[in-house]
Amino acid sequence: MSVAFVLSGGGNLGALQAGALRALVEAGIRPDLVVGTSVGAINGAFFACRPGLEGCWALEDGWRRLRRRDLFRFRLGLALGGFLGLGDHLVGTGRLRAWIEEHLTVRRVEDTPVRFAAVATDALRGDPVVLTEGDLASALLASSAIPGIFPPVRVGDRWLVDGSLAAGTPVLEALALGAREVYVLTTQTAPRRRPPRGAIAMAMNSVSLTTSRLQREQVAAAARDLEARGGRLHLVPSPAPEAPSPFDFRQGGRLADLAYARTRAWLAEEVGAHCGAGRSGP
Repeated sequence: MSVAFVLSGGGNLGALQAGALRALVEAGIRPDLVVGTSVGAINGAFFACRPGLEGCWALEDGWRRLRRRDLFRFRLGLALGGFLGLGDHLVGTGRLRAWIEEHLTVRRVEDTPVRFAAVATDALRGDPVVLTEGDLASALLASSAIPGIFPPVRVGDRWLVDGSLAAGTPVLEALALGAREVYVLTTQTAPRRRPPRGAIAMAMNSVSLTTSRLQREQVAAAARDLEARGGRLHLVPSPAPEAPSPFDFRQGGRLADLAYARTRAWLAEEVGAHCGAGRSGP
């Protein structure tokens, strides 16, 4: 049975997935396929390049050390041009590309040791686009190109933006690629007690709220499909921490630790439940 890890979008909450991945690998769960959207595509690609426990530790370490300045450089002229309609983005991707390429061990999507796919959104049609070949860094930039923040990325004859818009949790895409047992790693947080501060943060939060319902529907549809085919979907629970500001990357270590502990507890619960279901006597 083909096993897939599916990683949702979630920006700086991607550290949650790093901790969960380590717990799954320690438990002996290894995928044949990794499919990710947005930050989930970045995490998924790093994992697909180095799928063992050593790679999991490296991914966590990357999140512990990551800071906003490593990814974003807000330039007044670029931002002003974007607000005035003279450009299509507020932040360049030079730093993000450099950070991605620094951590990749292969340069093309089809060369990852574990089969990998990044999901983006067609900027003109709104359809999900599954990238299974081509330049890996470009695929990740396309999958994580938050509209208005980062520029769209041209791949072939398409302009692509953040995959979260069309497939925030790309389970249906994983099924189409042959997955029959799916572990879904999300970046769920506790409900906000107040709106985020800042215009960009408010816009990003609004997009997240808009796409969350679609994500739940996609996961439910995939679960029904898998059950009909004799497969299974495992929704790895998030510790649901309070969401940090979208540009605050100082919480990476704490988030990874929370997710690691929660995933280990969930795996123990799963094993206990299966053992209990298999007992024939009192």
